[in-house]
Amino acid sequence: MSHLEQRRSSYEYRPVEPTDVQGFLDLHETVWGHERRAAWFRWRFGENPYVDEIPMVVAECDGEVVGAEPCLTFRVRLGEETVLAFQPADWVVHPDHRERGVFTGMTERLLERYSDGPARLYFNFPTAALVPGLESFDWTLRDGPRTHYRIQNPQRLVRHDSGSKREFRSIASRHLGRLATPLARGYLSVRDRLRRDGARVAVERHHGVPADLLAGLSDGERRDPVHVVRDADYYRWRFANPRWETTTYVARRDQRAVAACVVCRERRGGILTTAVLDTVPRGSAVAPEVFEALLTPIVADAADSDVVKVGEGPIPSSVLDAFGFRASDAFPLSMLSDRSVLAVRPAHRSEDGPVDVAGVDPTEREWELALADRDVA
Repeated sequence: MSHLEQRRSSYEYRPVEPTDVQGFLDLHETVWGHERRAAWFRWRFGENPYVDEIPMVVAECDGEVVGAEPCLTFRVRLGEETVLAFQPADWVVHPDHRERGVFTGMTERLLERYSDGPARLYFNFPTAALVPGLESFDWTLRDGPRTHYRIQNPQRLVRHDSGSKREFRSIASRHLGRLATPLARGYLSVRDRLRRDGARVAVERHHGVPADLLAGLSDGERRDPVHVVRDADYYRWRFANPRWETTTYVARRDQRAVAACVVCRERRGGILTTAVLDTVPRGSAVAPEVFEALLTPIVADAADSDVVKVGEGPIPSSVLDAFGFRASDAFPLSMLSDRSVLAVRPAHRSEDGPVDVAGVDPTEREWELALADRDVA
């Protein structure tokens, strides 16, 4: 037995058990530096409406959880069918147990356990450190979705060591932060004054998420790209994060709801972020002035936030530009920020390679994903 095999044999790879929750939370804080509580774990993994179990494999050594590979579950529309998909999230290995084959052991156990269901495919957004490991297990890598940022306080982002968050690395020096803050405020002020008035569209605020209303706006949309299904269960679960302050902005014309944005505020590491996590409908039928009307109170309510972000979706680039948002793949953010990566893998593979899912190769199809469909917590 090789030295690596001896080290790997000292670990037990198994499905998560209820007694592992605190060990997972402690490990998560050790690796990511963020304290999470049992209520967060229950929401994120235990209350998912689409599966009865928590799809998670842990690595145990000497009675302690030293690694974990959990997955979120989504309903995904793929061609003419809807299938379950796992999104690996919060994969962690304790620093003292890295380079010992723990990641490989957990991944092998995870893929083996769920090779015949309930999920038909995997998709996630790996860090650069995870990419080589996923490639070795036949994940297909492609360009991920863009994010649009309205940087309102770059100096604070720098001061609070925001470099630990990949999305904020575009503001990388204290000197740039000090110079950019007044410039950013002046630029955004000009953009705000130049926007057209969307008064013909009425916008109302809802505390929390009106799940049935949002599902109704999304219901019946036919879109070619692979996308997450937005039913009422999705909205009730996805936005119940106990750490989020959630507001839904609904645009109405002639008293009829025509579009909506779900917005969450969260403070992490001294940084206050406002995120437009979802926008519906996600097709192209909504007029730009409706999105202008929606973004006007969203931006006004986020005046105290250090950054406002919007995911890829139906809001036209021209509207986002008018509000001072810059895309993650546009200059200057593209020069300094990490590029988003989407990794996709069918759950079942034969000796001849991957198997089509619902008659479609999900590694080749275009994907359309909001921020809420990504690993945000």
